[in-house]
Order: sequence, then structure tokens, then C-alpha cells
Amino acid sequence: MNALNNLYKDLFQLSPQSMWIYDTDTLYFIDVNDAAILQYGYSREEFLKMTIQEIIPDKDKINQSPRHVKKSGEIIDVELKTNLFDLNNKTARLVIITDITEQLRSAHTAKKLKEELLLSETRFKALVQGGSDLISIIDIEGKYQFISESWDQILTIKPESLLHKSAFEFIHPEDRERVKEKVSRLRKVKRITIEPFRFLNGKNEWTWLATTATNLTDDPAICGIVTNSKIITDVITKTEELRQSNERYKLVLKASDEAICDWDIENGIVDWGIGFQEIFGYELNVSDNTIWSDNIHPDDKQRVLKEIDEAIENPATEILYSEYRFLKANREITHIQYRGIFLRNSEGRATRIVGSFRDITTHKNSLYQFKKQNERLQEIAWMQSHKIRDSLARIIGLVDLFKDEDFINDSQKQLLDYLSISATELDAGIREIVKKAQLYKADQNVTF
Repeated sequence: MNALNNLYKDLFQLSPQSMWIYDTDTLYFIDVNDAAILQYGYSREEFLKMTIQEIIPDKDKINQSPRHVKKSGEIIDVELKTNLFDLNNKTARLVIITDITEQLRSAHTAKKLKEELLLSETRFKALVQGGSDLISIIDIEGKYQFISESWDQILTIKPESLLHKSAFEFIHPEDRERVKEKVSRLRKVKRITIEPFRFLNGKNEWTWLATTATNLTDDPAICGIVTNSKIITDVITKTEELRQSNERYKLVLKASDEAICDWDIENGIVDWGIGFQEIFGYELNVSDNTIWSDNIHPDDKQRVLKEIDEAIENPATEILYSEYRFLKANREITHIQYRGIFLRNSEGRATRIVGSFRDITTHKNSLYQFKKQNERLQEIAWMQSHKIRDSLARIIGLVDLFKDEDFINDSQKQLLDYLSISATELDAGIREIVKKAQLYKADQNVTF
């Protein structure tokens, strides 16, 4: 009997299959074999201090889970074979464990590959038959061998009407030779991209196409050149509209003596508009990011850089206005009116500044000349008013003297009173003009 028990123990311990025995009441492990120790990573002593529940993932239930957790934390799929038996007057369960993780993974992979293959075939059919691309096969001479059904839906051209006809017949005369030359390269290369060209659709209208062609003449399933074309008429139209808009914008900037700068703060990239070359004379292809800060007038530089830094740090700042002097490439001083628009992320941090630099030198000079002229006129008005008031004072004085003379009759006295009143009113008017001129001069606060 002992020999038989020893035999069973040897079979248990030496089995290459992971096995253990646990108490069905307490669920504690009673014994584990070497294969289980090797597979799960726990020592025998660690196993015997654990319950069967401790190797079950937290989210799984013992009677429903075909998964175990190794000491490393790795979760494996298992297949269990069990048997109940009595052991020292206790009910115990012998469990034989088979790791089926790779088996399930392989099955899952095979299933996924099958699904992907089916999906790929479905997509290919949808792409060729009902997609937005124009698929065709031509021979090396350009004659159509196959046309997808999408040609009818997109270009209103029946596929059968193109078969065995040359594709070049439907290409705009101005584009035809260029496309022919490009296709001829497929004799030496595998794949080409043909620049946009015009193609005659079923409505007898020119449609812009962008085409990629692949030489598969050596593929027995194809035996031709596969072309994949997309309609880009809207793109071409919008590109032309954008080009015209940019040309108009450049003319507006040129007429307004204004330059644009786009500063990508996060990436440290500055894109200088053409105005910096046309207005300020700097060669943009040899200038770096410091073209602006390096050429602010020394007397204004500290103030301007401080304004920019404070605006960048202040999340509430959306637009910054400033005026300062700037040095052109020829070192001529110009006056600039700056407006910077700040773009910020959700945290309020400035990520970009789009700034406009307007040359207001002529305006400043005109304003300066106007101020000087105004000051001169004020001086003239001041001097002339004093001269007139002196004359008026003498007139008023003479009137007062004549009024007291005995040889002046009542009628003459009345005339002198009228003259005195008029002179006094004229003096008051001159005083008011001088007062307003002084107030206007005090209110002026123009910086040059």
C-alpha cells in the first residue's frame, strides 16, 4: 500500500502537467507539484499559505473563471480537470491545469485574420464598385481594359463606352502630351503620380483629375496599368481663388505700407511676410527670428519688449497696440504702428501671435508739420491779438476822454457810447479766442 501511495506521489510531483490539491472547505492548498510551482512562480511554501481564490482574478468568480493569475501578475487562460476524493478524513479536490492561453490567442488571431480578410474583400468591392475613386486598368498604350462602376456615378460615363478606347482621347489638348510623357515612364518605373489634368466627363465638361498609376503588367491577375483617380475640380478652383485672393491681399498690404508676421511661440518659428522685404528692405531668406527685436530703435526697445512680454504672460490680453521706431535695412528710422493678435490655448497660455506692422512715418511727419504750423499760427494769433487789444484800449481811453469834454453834445456822446460798447465787445471776443487757443495747446499730447 505504501509503495502504491509513493507511486501516486511520484506521478503527482513528476507530472509535466501543473497539478494541485486543495481543501474544498477551507479552499487552502494542500499540495502542489513542481510543474505548478514552475508555471505560476510561487514557491511551495507560498502556495501552502494561499487559498484557491488568491489565484483567481478579482473580477472573475471561481465557478465561472477559466483564468488564473501568476505571481508576476500575468493572467492566463486555463482548462481545468478536477476530481473529488477523501484525504485524511477531509474532502479534497485534485485539479489538473492546462494553459490554453496561446491556443485561445491563436484561435482569436485566426478568427480576426479571417474577419479582416472578409472585411478587406468587402471594402475592395465597395471601393471599386461604389467608391469615390475612379479605378481603371489600361494597357501600356493607354487603352482601357477595365473601368469601375464609379465612373458612371461620378463622371456620368458608362464603363462599357470606354473599353478599348485610348484614355488620351479624353484628356484636354493642353494637358495631353504631358500626361503621355508621364505614362511612358511606367516602362522603367513601377509607380507614378500624374499632376492634375483635365478630363472630359459624360456631360462634355472638363473635370480636373489627380491620378496615380501603377504598372502591374507582370501580374497575371491584372496584366495592365492600374490607375486611381480623384476629382479635384473644387480644389483647383479654390486654389486659384486663394491665389487671386493672396495677390489682392499683397496689393492691399503694399498699398497700405503694412507687413504681417506670424510668430509660433511654442515652436519658436517666425514667418515674416513679404512686407518686411518690400517695406523695410530685409532679405527674408537670410534673416533669422530676431530680425524684429534686433532692429527696434534703442530708445524704444526696452519699452516695446516689456510690453510684448507682459502681454504674453497676461491671459486676458487678446490684442496689443503699440507705436515705436524701427530701423530699416538701410538704417533709416521709420515709425511703426503695431497691432498683435494673441492666440491662446485652453489654459490661457499664448501659443501664437499674428502681428501687423504699419509704416506711419509719413503720417507722423505730416502730423508733426501740422503741429508746428498750428503752433506758429497760435503765436501769430497771440501777437496780433495783443496788438489789436492795445489799439482797442487806446480807442476806449480816447472815447472816455472825449465824453467828459464840454464841446461834445448829447448826440455825439451817444455815438461815443456805441463806439465804446463795440470796442469792449471786440476786446472780450479777442480775449475768448486767446483763452481757447491756450486751452487747445494745453490739451495737445502728441508724441514724436
